[in-house]
Amino acid sequence: MRTFTHIQLLAVATLALGATQARAQTPTDARERTASPLDSPPPTGPDVRVTPETTVPIDTTPTPSPLATPAAPVVPLTANGSPSTALDTDRFSPPAPRLADTGRYSYQPAMSRVGGGVLLGGGYEDFTSSTVRDMTGAGGFWNARLVAGTRQVIGLEAAYIGSARSIEALGLGGDARLVSNGAEGAVRGNLPIAVGRSLFEPFVLVGVGWQHYQLTNTTTNTSDVAARDDIMTLPVGTGFEYAYGRFLADVRFMYHRTYYNDLMRTGGRLDNLSAGAQLGLSF
Repeated sequence: MRTFTHIQLLAVATLALGATQARAQTPTDARERTASPLDSPPPTGPDVRVTPETTVPIDTTPTPSPLATPAAPVVPLTANGSPSTALDTDRFSPPAPRLADTGRYSYQPAMSRVGGGVLLGGGYEDFTSSTVRDMTGAGGFWNARLVAGTRQVIGLEAAYIGSARSIEALGLGGDARLVSNGAEGAVRGNLPIAVGRSLFEPFVLVGVGWQHYQLTNTTTNTSDVAARDDIMTLPVGTGFEYAYGRFLADVRFMYHRTYYNDLMRTGGRLDNLSAGAQLGLSF
């Protein structure tokens, strides 16, 4: 009887041990319960079920205000453009100002802006009347001119003009000459074209003048030519002027219409054409 009891206890212990092992091998989810032995093993990875809490540090440093930031000091530059130091300023004096900084070219006197000049020159002159031209030879003229407004559209001229030529007539000596001296003023219309320090300027002019003619180099005069005569002139012409710095030059073609002609008793006007050039100084 005792032996049968021992066998029962052993059987109960064996059943309890088997039940415990079976419970440990039971699948934890539906996928494990339906998994086939031929399936690949499930991927493994880190256990994300518990995520540690991350603590972000907070910067408690106060932000400086822009108004409290001091301005950067102004450092003077040396002649070569680099920042200067105390050694540089003590050893070297500041560079001399350039001419442009002193205003040498920023200011121009009023006359320089208007333009003007003094011209001396001469050229060739001959009468247009065939009666007078048959009695006289080709002549030359000389002049001195004061010009104002060369850099403006409207300018002015004042001039002294002289001329001389030979003259032949019955009752005159063989070396007789016809000489004139006079003055004239004119208004000019200019087209000034400034290129740097150069000035290119075509112009036209019209004016009024006076000329005094007289015979010279003759002791006798029984001819039809008066010894002297004063006439009024109306000069018109065109020309081209060039200036560079203080240098000034022009060329011009002129026609002088004359009035109150009494030099030739037989008739004949002293109208004349001329071509000449002048050189001078501008201011």
